Formats: sequence, C-alpha cells, structure tokens
Amino acid sequence: MSTPDFEAAPKDVAAPRSEPRRILGTLLIASATALAFGCLLRQPTMMGANDISRWCTVWSLLERGTYVIDDCPWHAETQDKVQIPEKPERIGPDGKPVKHYYSSKPALLPTVIAGLLYPARAITGVPLDRVALQKREPRWSQVPDPDNPGKVKGVLTTPEQPAKWPVYIFYFKPILVLLNIVPFWGFLVLLSRLLDRYSRTDWSWGYTLFAAAFGTYLLPYTQTLNNHTVAAFAAFFAVYLFVRIWDEGATQPWRFALLGLLAGFTATCELPALAFLGLVGLALTVRFPARSLAWFAPAAVAPIVALMACQYAAFGAFKLAYEEFGTDAYMFEGSLWQTPLELDALNLPWTDPEEAARRGIVGEPYGMYLFHMTLGHHGFWSLSPIFLVAAFGLVGLLRRRGPLSGVAWMNLALTAILLAFYTWNPKARNYGGSAQGLRWLFWLIPFWILMLPPALDAVAARPWLRRLSTLALFVSVTSVGYAMRGPWSHPWIQNMIEHLGLYTLPR
Repeated sequence: MSTPDFEAAPKDVAAPRSEPRRILGTLLIASATALAFGCLLRQPTMMGANDISRWCTVWSLLERGTYVIDDCPWHAETQDKVQIPEKPERIGPDGKPVKHYYSSKPALLPTVIAGLLYPARAITGVPLDRVALQKREPRWSQVPDPDNPGKVKGVLTTPEQPAKWPVYIFYFKPILVLLNIVPFWGFLVLLSRLLDRYSRTDWSWGYTLFAAAFGTYLLPYTQTLNNHTVAAFAAFFAVYLFVRIWDEGATQPWRFALLGLLAGFTATCELPALAFLGLVGLALTVRFPARSLAWFAPAAVAPIVALMACQYAAFGAFKLAYEEFGTDAYMFEGSLWQTPLELDALNLPWTDPEEAARRGIVGEPYGMYLFHMTLGHHGFWSLSPIFLVAAFGLVGLLRRRGPLSGVAWMNLALTAILLAFYTWNPKARNYGGSAQGLRWLFWLIPFWILMLPPALDAVAARPWLRRLSTLALFVSVTSVGYAMRGPWSHPWIQNMIEHLGLYTLPR
C-alpha cells in the first residue's frame, strides 16, 4: 500500500469554481445559514445563566447607565455574577461595605452590544424589560367530574394570567443575528474560497465545507449569546487574512491592520487566545517587520485597551471577575457556588478542599480530566471525530513546508497550550459546566477545519478510508443534532455514561 499523498495544490489565485462545486457550495451555505437562523428565531432569547448574565449588563447599561445589575429584572435567573463592594467604598447602615451585583463576564462584549442597541432604545423609548400583556379568552377544558368518579366533564374557564410578550426579543434577536448568523455565513463563504485554492478533489472540497456547516458545535451555539462563537469567527477571519498574507503574498497594509484587530478581539473574548495573538504577531514581525509594527501591532492593542477600559469602568480595576472565583465575591447569599452540583462540584476540591472533604467530593486526577477533555465525555475529538481525520492532515502539513503549514504549526501549539492551561487551571475544573462540547476550545475549530483538506485529498481514492471519514462525519453531526435543542446542556456521551452508571456526579 502506498503512502498517502499529503501534498496540497495551492494557487495564488483560486481557479474558477466548477459547476458541481458552485451548486453544492450554494446549497450547503444557504441551508446551514437558514437552519441556524430558524433555530435562533425559535429558541428562547435567554437560554441559561451564561447568556442572561451578559444580557443583564446590556440592560443595566441602557436602562441605568451602570454595570451594576442589582435592578435588572433577570439577574436572579443567573449565577454567573459576583457581588463586590461599591467603588469607592461606602459603608451602609449596618456598618458593612455596600455591595452590588455585577456580571462575571468580561465587560467589553456587553458594552459593544449596548452601544449597538442604544440608537434603537433612544428612538423608540421602549424599555428593554417592558412586557406587553394580552387578556386571555375563555376556553373549554376537561376536568375530573367529582360526581362521577372516573369520568370527566367540560368547563368553561378564563385563565387568570394574561399572555405575556416580552419586548426584549425585538432588541436582542437582531443582535444575535449580527453576532452569530452573519459571521457564520461569512465563515462558510470564505472557507469555500480557501478550499478552491487548497482542495485538490471534489471529495475533499465537499466534505470540508459540509463538516464546517453541520459538523461542529459552532452551529448550535449560534442560537445563544456567548463569547465562544464570536471568538471562533473572529479567529477564522484572522486566520484567513494570515493565509492570504503568509502563503499568498497579499501584503497590503490594511490586511495587517485588520488581522491585528481580529486577533486582538479574539483574545478579549477568550483570554487564552492571547497565545494566538502572540504567535501570529511574532511570525509576522519576523517576516514583515515594518508592516507588522506599523499596522498590525497598533490594531492588535486596540481591543485589549478597550477591554481594560470597560473592566475599569465596571469594577474600578483592570482584572477580570473570573480571578475572584472561589472568594467571597462568588459566595454571596444563595450562590450556587456554595453548594455546587454535577460538573460544577469538580471545582470544589480545588477551591475549597475542606468543604469538598465534608461532602465527600473527590477531584478528578489530571490524567482523567485531560482524557475527558480529549476523548471522553466532553472530548474535543470524541464528540467531533472529524478532527481525528483532521489530525492526519495536521501531521501531513507539519512534515512539509508549504501553504497552510504555518497554520498547522500554530494549531499544534495553540491546542497544546489550551489543553495544558485547562488541565492545570485550578479555577476551571468543570469542563465548562452544563454545556454541549468543550466550549473553551471552540475558537480553535476553524484551525482544525483547515487541517481537513490535505487528509481528505490523501484518502480520496481509498474507499475504506472514505467510509471511515464518513463515519466520523456522521458522529460529529449527531453530536451537533443532540445539541440543537439546547446548547447549555450535557453532551450525549456524558448523559450515556451517567445513565449506564459508569460516571457518577453529585445531584
């Protein structure tokens, strides 16, 4: 058996797309975008503690002009918040410092959303928390007949509670379309253009685009406000520009500036993405020092400065609220973190060993935790085995020097850094909590998608390897389908092993 050929066929200018590819690409991109858009419209705008936390900040900025969320009508529905003393410190009637609730999420993204919504709020004058009430009409229903046991009778009743139509839907849904649906569409369009350059076979071209459209957790998370899809799409657009600069010689100054802006913004959404910013900045500075220092560096710093400014405006300090995890800021009255359950209980042995010992909760060893992040119940590769196929493409790209090899080396380094960071981070030992997939690694999905074409080209003429690749796609799309009803829930592997009694968590 001959060795698979991992050589790519790059072109400085993409060849005209064939008619079959044009038709397939149009149908795939339109279908995936429409599916994401339809699910977003149908699903609740506020899906869980994670997104409600950010919406609370948006409400407070627009309705109160502050980052304090004490008055927000939804803040009781989220545990993703902190309670910290007012700045400057003020003593209340009880002789204790006055404390306020704040979202624990970084302040930049909610601030940007509030800025986008400000014109609509100012023009309409309608508060974000207004609820329109509609009187209910009488209706017939059946109830047990007390005079005839086992029988029912019809009664005409009018529900006391009116129908409620929250106004925030009309404010927040367009924001979700702008942040998730439009970038998802752009991601697929630009990916298809890269595939025109770097996919040698129709099999590779179609499989990769289908996997990106339906086979990753980016699709179900487009329904909800979160930092992970925003970071993933920003990272992809940055990588796209990097490929155009690094591999194709498109060195216009605006590309360096936009790449810096996107890489810096990715880091504000996912703190470990500072490694991405550092790697891409170092690579560009070594090869294009003048343009990098003049255009890339200032643009890359801008989002980070904006994040620091928002954090200081919110908390009177530059640090993120996450750094307070395990302290009194998170242990306010009624806080979930006082009695964490399920996956969140895995944090307890690291943040409060005495309480963990009292409750009999044992932390997972490093090796087990790493296994479940990679090949276990939240495994990046077990839930999305298309990335096992991509791993072969990664190896092939690392073995040669050519187009996409720079992205491959960056992907390898970033994946290793993130796995090490989350394995040994004592404040992140819960796999991301109640969430489909290992959400902390979602921003790496575009990097791994770009590893697929060389692997798929290498096996295009081997039916049995194509069948294995198809099986990997089948499992990946199954994981996505399982997540579509609610991304803030446990993945199918975790539910399966818990139901089989193979994995026990405090309930």
